[in-house]
Amino acid sequence: MVRTVEKPGGPARVETIVTPPKEGMSMAGLSVPVRLVRIGYAVLSSVFVVCVLVQVVFAGMGAFGADRSWHLTFAHFLGLPLLMAPTAFAGRLSWGLSLLPLGLLVLIGVQYAFANAAVPAAALHPVNALLTLLLSLLAARRARSAVAGRRKG
Repeated sequence: MVRTVEKPGGPARVETIVTPPKEGMSMAGLSVPVRLVRIGYAVLSSVFVVCVLVQVVFAGMGAFGADRSWHLTFAHFLGLPLLMAPTAFAGRLSWGLSLLPLGLLVLIGVQYAFANAAVPAAALHPVNALLTLLLSLLAARRARSAVAGRRKG
């Protein structure tokens, strides 16, 4: 935007006002490493969603008589949010996307507590799994939006 400013008793001057694009709206202004880190975050969050779904399948197999050791063993591989949190900060993503992996880590910790609890509290184990799935879907969706530049990361 260009405007002309006139001062009484002085010459008129032309000012140019440049509005920078909003941060996160486009990846065009970001450096290549930051772009790659954002893509990596989106991939990690999507892989985590798949891992949670696989864990649910293993739980269902164990509930219907199959070997439940798959469910117990695979639970230890759900540590992807440990990689997602520093990736979010390195990718200069919003605070919301940076804190989502920490929320996932809390839910995973609570999941272990429910798995080793007495019967009334242990009944919350599948409910917490559903919350973990929903939060991981939210993280993956917002990460893909941040990579596509449709929304603030």
